[in-house]
Amino acid sequence: MGLRLSIVTPARPIVDADVEQVVAPGSEGEFGVLPGHAAMLAELKPGVVRWIEAGRPRRAAISGGFAEVTQERVTVLAPVAELPEQIEVRL
Repeated sequence: MGLRLSIVTPARPIVDADVEQVVAPGSEGEFGVLPGHAAMLAELKPGVVRWIEAGRPRRAAISGGFAEVTQERVTVLAPVAELPEQIEVRL
């Protein structure tokens, strides 16, 4: 049994991948999801969503939003989300 992660913003999808686990910044604290997790909905605070994809750690910054978790899928709906390589630092 695998786990599918989707991170979506109103502008575009950011991530759609098969992953081994997900850790998200819930409004009540971080929570982790493995395949077979109980279904839930969670409010997310601004922070970093982390996941393991093909044995490699990955991450994306989000501005908050919501996560829908099922046994096979985590869907993150965020107003704004960016992968590290997409973030433009201005000094």
